[in-house]
Amino acid sequence: MNKNIIIGSALLGFAATFWACGSGEIFTMTDDDKLELSEDILVDQSLVQDSTKCPGCWNRGGTSQSSSSVSKRSSTSRPQLSSVAYSSIEGISVNLQSSSSYVWTPQSSTGHHGPGPVPVSSSSQEIIVKPGNDVGSCAPDPSLATVNVGEKTTWKFTRGSAVATTDLIKATFTWNFEGGTPSTATATGASGLSQSVSYAASGSHGATVTVTLGASSYPVTCSPVQVNGAAITGCKCSTSATSVDYTATPDVAWAVTGCTTGAGLTLSYEWDGAPGTEAYIKTFTAPHAGYTPKLRVMNNDNTVIEVKNCPAVKLTDGPEYQITTTQKAGAIDLPKGSSNVVVSVQNEGYVFCQIDREKANSTTGTFRGTVNKTTLSGNDYKEIQLPGGIPVGSTLEFNIDVPLTCGVR
Repeated sequence: MNKNIIIGSALLGFAATFWACGSGEIFTMTDDDKLELSEDILVDQSLVQDSTKCPGCWNRGGTSQSSSSVSKRSSTSRPQLSSVAYSSIEGISVNLQSSSSYVWTPQSSTGHHGPGPVPVSSSSQEIIVKPGNDVGSCAPDPSLATVNVGEKTTWKFTRGSAVATTDLIKATFTWNFEGGTPSTATATGASGLSQSVSYAASGSHGATVTVTLGASSYPVTCSPVQVNGAAITGCKCSTSATSVDYTATPDVAWAVTGCTTGAGLTLSYEWDGAPGTEAYIKTFTAPHAGYTPKLRVMNNDNTVIEVKNCPAVKLTDGPEYQITTTQKAGAIDLPKGSSNVVVSVQNEGYVFCQIDREKANSTTGTFRGTVNKTTLSGNDYKEIQLPGGIPVGSTLEFNIDVPLTCGVR
């Protein structure tokens, strides 16, 4: 085969090295037959879609009818090409036809090759959801997950891993709101990602959104919104414990008081997800840095509130600290916060504490706290007598605002 079918390879990269010629013989390109760079064919992009605009262009052995369109050098040694051969890379194809009209066209996503306009398939326009179909989720805005009758919440759609961010611009969102106003909404792109809805009736209300991407639709069920009726106010949660050795005292009690609601309505209580009463006892079998129960109060007008002022209780596996000797010799260092201390020595029922200035990182100021609910406060030193004394083996619950050194006498 005489050398060259010569094409500017800076523009066209050829993956194939086999060429079919008019005789039916298959020629394999050798190193000498490598496509040469540059000036041999310069492509005018205006000819890509319609070769008829320049009938004489790309004519083997001829000259271009448009100097800006095509230039090539002729070669009498080139074989006659009677069959169609294509070579492509990165979406570009070259069509070598028996008519000796060399025309190249971009390759469409459908794999089309050949002269003339590239056909557009509807399938090439479809948005493909990635494997796993994690299209997304929807829920009320967290700050509006509970609203009152007549108030609005904002529903939001959150994209999942199966959908590209750019595809959301083309997506259509069809919303349905149970008991809401409006009851439905349809929007495309960013305007469909969230919707504002109000409710005239109390209770838990759900919603769904159908996300349409190209020819496919994906329904998504949303987390519900809580719409409250008559208000519940005044609830206060409390406990007598601060730090507890659960191996000695496994049961810890909390209580809620002061709740009020509309006339003729009744209240009910839920502790840690289970129905209960105003009082709650939890049994512990493991230590905890600070346990707070989850308390919800409800009425029969579909109102549900979460009481968030329940104090935390620290649970320890055995006593954290122990006093084994009275007076200064038995004093122990306690950190800021809550601690439980077992007193295992005969004493007079007095507790004394002294501020640790170095650990408190201050040369002035007072300390405050409680010992078994008895107030403890002072400057550098304070002594208190506990009601009922301090029986041997009993536990003192300290809750102090700075590090202290404490003991008994």
